[in-house]
Amino acid sequence: MRTYLIEPQTIFVPYLRRVLSSAGFDVVATSQGVDGGDISAHDPAAIFVDVDYLERGGPTALCRIRDAARSARLIAFSESSDATFAATCVISGADAVFSKSDGEEKLLRALRQAVAST
Repeated sequence: MRTYLIEPQTIFVPYLRRVLSSAGFDVVATSQGVDGGDISAHDPAAIFVDVDYLERGGPTALCRIRDAARSARLIAFSESSDATFAATCVISGADAVFSKSDGEEKLLRALRQAVAST
């Protein structure tokens, strides 16, 4: 699945690329922030975004991403495990929200299920 990765902390990009690849996602581009034009130009089937450290982050960023890629699966990744925050992310356009505290194995299982359901 053609995937656009948004990770503001570049130190985590290699790790996330590996995890996404292990789950069947093909990362075709990475960015440290939300660039609607770049997202549209890459025409990804999925967008994986760490919403914690984005300028104008969280749900606001998800709305901007959703505007740039209406049909892509939008996956939010956050330190928060708060159900209200997750619901706000979904309302803002996320198809799935994962907490960093869930751990890599749970994330991999969920990502693989997301790929299988497309």
